[in-house]
Amino acid sequence: MSDHKYDNAVGPYNAYGHCLELLGRHTAPSDGVHLDLACGLGPIAEPLIASHGVHYVGVDYDPDTVKTLKERGFEAHALDLNSPEVEQDLRRVLDGRKLASISMLDGLEHLVEGYHVLAAISVLLAEHRTLCVLSVPNVTHVDIGIKTLLGKWDYTETGLLDRTHYHLYSAPSLEDALSEAGLAKVADYDVVMAESDQHFPPDHGALRRATPLGHYLRTLRESIDAHGYTNQFVWAVAPTAAMPGRDLALADEGPFLSVIMRTQGRRDQELREALLSLAAQSSTNFELLLVAHRTTVAQQIQVERVIADQPQEFRDRIRLLLLDTGRRAAPLNHAMRHARGRYLVILDDDDIVLEGWVATFEGHEQVQPGRIMRVQAAVHDVARTEVRGLTGVRGIESPRTPYAATFSLTDHIATNQSPTHTWAFPVTLHRDFGMVFDETMTTTEDWEFLIRAAEVVGVQDIPTVLAIYQWWVSHESSRTQHDEDDWRQNHSEVHRRLDRKPLLLPAAETRALRARLRRLDELENVLAEHAELRAQLATLERESRADFDTLQGEAFDLLGQLRRERQRTAILRKRIHKLRSKLPEGGKQGGSKTGGSKQGGSKQASTRVPPARKAPVAEQASIFRRAGRSIKRALS
Repeated sequence: MSDHKYDNAVGPYNAYGHCLELLGRHTAPSDGVHLDLACGLGPIAEPLIASHGVHYVGVDYDPDTVKTLKERGFEAHALDLNSPEVEQDLRRVLDGRKLASISMLDGLEHLVEGYHVLAAISVLLAEHRTLCVLSVPNVTHVDIGIKTLLGKWDYTETGLLDRTHYHLYSAPSLEDALSEAGLAKVADYDVVMAESDQHFPPDHGALRRATPLGHYLRTLRESIDAHGYTNQFVWAVAPTAAMPGRDLALADEGPFLSVIMRTQGRRDQELREALLSLAAQSSTNFELLLVAHRTTVAQQIQVERVIADQPQEFRDRIRLLLLDTGRRAAPLNHAMRHARGRYLVILDDDDIVLEGWVATFEGHEQVQPGRIMRVQAAVHDVARTEVRGLTGVRGIESPRTPYAATFSLTDHIATNQSPTHTWAFPVTLHRDFGMVFDETMTTTEDWEFLIRAAEVVGVQDIPTVLAIYQWWVSHESSRTQHDEDDWRQNHSEVHRRLDRKPLLLPAAETRALRARLRRLDELENVLAEHAELRAQLATLERESRADFDTLQGEAFDLLGQLRRERQRTAILRKRIHKLRSKLPEGGKQGGSKTGGSKQGGSKQASTRVPPARKAPVAEQASIFRRAGRSIKRALS
């Protein structure tokens, strides 16, 4: 390799290797001429000849590189590609020979005026029915974007910010430059680098994805388009009709508001009432994009009939779009691509809005331009009914307002508080930030979009109820079409996405969040106190239970003793009764006066009551003494 700063080898992962890959995919081997414009040292010459057998011709402004190519045995010409006569110059180089293909690698950005050479390429490609491969550095690489945001712009000798670059290109600006010259991209094989040559210094806090700021900025850049990590655009281009460049001023020709309504043609009366609420708007500065999504022919005809029944002035502002693919979010993105309004809002075909809905949004547009505008919604329980054979909608109870009056991003992270027809968002979210509704989700696609959008542009609250969210109590709706598991899975997916990236909160949100955290701390302290009291109560309960168990055991013991004493008492009573039964029945006779009277004191009376008859009395006293001792022992 030489000391030339652009002397780079061909590799499978650089622009040279990708150029050869594209030429291999889209051109056939040929003995014609391959023009390598702004060729430098011609690094692709040998491998291109080997793969395609072409006659390589290098064209460059620098005579030294042209001389080097000639010394290597290649045909080379010194030309000024900025010249308005560059087409004639290239024709002289071709000299009537067949053109096989063209390449211009890392050359367009060095030209003061690139239009002339691009227009010449378009003409030559059209004549020879072939294509050209271009490579151009991407000035919107995330590394440049982050450093520019933080006030750093570092020119280098080579690379993305080569100090000799005259023009810097993004993907849209490159497409515009090609289109203006009559060229269009037909294939691409970009060079992608997560860390470009501008990724310095290595400890830059915003360049590192590991930091919260770096993570947030890279996540935001990734969500806008696919070129955040594109280092070089490597495109195969072919001729097309020349188109004028885009007017960056973007003339304001459309209406203020684009209302997006998706329908499947299954709710004729509900659709009519939703359109009636739009026809009654006090402001007509809106259009309606009605998307018939996956309808049958009969359903489409019915939708067209409903549109035809609208007043002429309103009907002129309705555009019917047909879409036969995708899930719930697909018609929203389809309509968003066709919308002409500065703001967009979604109105389901079974909801209604009040007369000042459009006018209120329009009136608040300049209060905080570029922010999402949010009005209030009332929820009305409704059901289908029939009156004289005609289907209608009947309110069941008075409307209620369950949604938060002011928007809080932290609250919305937990649960959605904003039905779709309560918030209008600026079209710049789609046009400039590349935001679309996630078509992989079967529900909650509006909630997921709102969180992403509100994080970027914020929300302006309008404290007026202008939308009616009809809650069907006995009729099919999105709540009933999808089971609880489906809703739960989509909610979890939204939370998983939030957990994977940093979150940007509006300034005013921190005050409310701080108050809630303080309140949470207070509640946690109360819970801690309650937990301590519960622990004390549990301890007392255990101790009381132990005391109770002890007392209960003692009571059971006493009851057992009482039963035993009762048994002993019963036994003693039986013994006493038995002893009493053994007493002489005439025990009182020994104390009668009859036996002691003088009249009866004859010898015969003494014989009838001898002294030996007093022995049972002594025996009785002994028995009673023993019985007393037994009772004492039993009671002790």
